[in-house]
Amino acid sequence: MMRKFNYFDCHADTLTFLNEEKGSLYRNTCNLDLKRAGIFAEKYTQIFALWRQQEEMPENPEERFLMLYERATALLEEESDKIVWCRSGKEMELAHKEGKAAAFLSVEDLSIMGSMGEKLWELGIRFAMLTWNYENMYGCGSPSNQFMGLTDFGKRTVKQLLTKGVVMDISHLSDAGVCDVFSITDRPVMASHSNVRDIYNKPRNLKKQQIQELIRRKGLIGMNLFSNFVGDTPGLADILYHMDYILNLGGEDALALGGDLDGTDNRFPEGFTGVESIPRLWEVMEKAGFGTRLIEKIFFENARNFIMENL
Repeated sequence: MMRKFNYFDCHADTLTFLNEEKGSLYRNTCNLDLKRAGIFAEKYTQIFALWRQQEEMPENPEERFLMLYERATALLEEESDKIVWCRSGKEMELAHKEGKAAAFLSVEDLSIMGSMGEKLWELGIRFAMLTWNYENMYGCGSPSNQFMGLTDFGKRTVKQLLTKGVVMDISHLSDAGVCDVFSITDRPVMASHSNVRDIYNKPRNLKKQQIQELIRRKGLIGMNLFSNFVGDTPGLADILYHMDYILNLGGEDALALGGDLDGTDNRFPEGFTGVESIPRLWEVMEKAGFGTRLIEKIFFENARNFIMENL
């Protein structure tokens, strides 16, 4: 019998790409579904991102975003006997007590909402990434220009969202933009699906100073399983180099998982195919000498505690 454990993942694009042809949230042909996760997950929380390529959005994107949002929330509602769309830590805890999974919503690139960005909280979305990989009205994505910070509008928006209680997510944001976010607030911030630049030099990975600051302010860092951010032709064990680096900086309470499932075009380290491979990651960590207590923190407790403190 497969060992069961608690599982919290900080980033998946499944609700963005799931459609009738691929199946339901319970069972589908994507990287993640509730049936496969339920085989091993005791308590399970998933942050689902809403995202679209900038060029896919019309000149007035609000209608297109609402279609994406309504489709995502309908997919969650269809499986309400198995998963609960949550807006707070208390709702997450209640879902788990009822034996259900918990879901939160995030927006990956606030510009896809058009003029609706300020309504994020009212729509029940609790996490915000200002940019994706390119420049927009708020700032710039890390692959485009690391030296471009937030625009004045971006800075005002961050302040407004923080006032409402939205958690800022710096994954995808340029280095200068990250500095701006850090200067605007001393509140905990997350990097939902970013690895370590000193281990694998990609602009989407985090600099040492950024990791240290996230740790200092009791933030959260979700390890990304996209092979492009792990290493050259990586195996599953290569993600452990990124974990070790963060742990050596004192990040035992900040380290989490942010697998980027359904956001990688199936480009994962060898030995990983989707959510069904998560138990394999546990085994790899265990064999490498990660103790059970530390694995439990990385797999669930650190992210759970972050939610309880910030939502």
